[in-house]
Amino acid sequence: MRAKLMVLLAAALWPGRSSSAQASEALYARFNALSGWELRGYSFDSSGLLAKSASQWRIPVIAVAPVGRKVSVDLTTNIVSARVENYGSPPLTLTGLSDTQLRLLYTLGRDRLVASLSLNLPTGKQLDSLIQYQVAGTAASNYLSFPVSTIRTAFGVTGGMAYARPLGAWNLGLSGSLRYLGAYEPIRTDTGTYSPGVEFRIRGGVDRLVGQNARLLLGLSVSTFSTDDCTGLVICAGKYKPGMRFITDFAFVRVLGRATLTVAAWDFYRFAGEINGASSEATKENIFNTELRYSYPVSPRLALEPMVAFRQWNPADSAGGYRGGRLKSGGVMARWGINDRWSAHLVGRYDDGWVFLRGRGFSPLTGYGFTAFVRYQR
Repeated sequence: MRAKLMVLLAAALWPGRSSSAQASEALYARFNALSGWELRGYSFDSSGLLAKSASQWRIPVIAVAPVGRKVSVDLTTNIVSARVENYGSPPLTLTGLSDTQLRLLYTLGRDRLVASLSLNLPTGKQLDSLIQYQVAGTAASNYLSFPVSTIRTAFGVTGGMAYARPLGAWNLGLSGSLRYLGAYEPIRTDTGTYSPGVEFRIRGGVDRLVGQNARLLLGLSVSTFSTDDCTGLVICAGKYKPGMRFITDFAFVRVLGRATLTVAAWDFYRFAGEINGASSEATKENIFNTELRYSYPVSPRLALEPMVAFRQWNPADSAGGYRGGRLKSGGVMARWGINDRWSAHLVGRYDDGWVFLRGRGFSPLTGYGFTAFVRYQR
């Protein structure tokens, strides 16, 4: 059934010969497909931590295409493999397909108003045990980023609208979305079900030119949730209402001759949620991240972009004994235009940092990442 579904979706995405990028008002005017390989991993010192290492790789399958003059569609799915090793225990692995996201976008006004309808198709691997659930849950960390945070949930629908217009020297963008996700069984051997609440998200952003060679971008996203219901599960029981989430972001882009300098930052703040009607301070956290990138073309088709980054994690004091964490990162990205239709994207990075546990002190960690993506467009 999954194989037939993926064939049908791929057929729907492939553009017909009559498609015309010049006449299209769709958000995506050309067919694009992307795949490759991405790896992220972390190793932990034994000081107070049970985990020795955690890693995840994925092979993404992404395609976007116009469908007529005003409609475009995109599809995303992944083959994912996660690995977790604890001190004194053999490594645990989990490999399979992730859920598939299919999104339709309708352009109501050229460059002004876009409506979207997204479907989450539960094609992901069904977890067979509590051990597999723990391996999959490792990727859900907000502090240590992994390529795929959730492997399988349920059928879901998200409707959204986005609007943009100029306001003097500024450009203004506003968007909102409402997401519904059905009930599902996280573990096959457990008869319990998890019913996620409805999520409502709004976002506003502005940008403008600064002089003739720079641009400033500012954004704010707010998410609020209704109550999740967890019944009969080993992993949880009762009701959970997630706290509101705020994400602020900033970017300043400056052209320096042939090069481009980018300074960017974002901050994620999550208020405490409620478990069975009582406030849970352990769910509150704040993460701040900032990056500096310098992109320089070394040839007409090849550009290199070294980067440095800093991340600070401040969870609530009661969050499982964790008092915080810090990461310093460095890496380089290469963008290679192979020809007019094919391009490659390569990234390598290294992270060095720590987590701080109450009563145990600092526990050093190191991270690594590698990305090799290839894109085709026509």
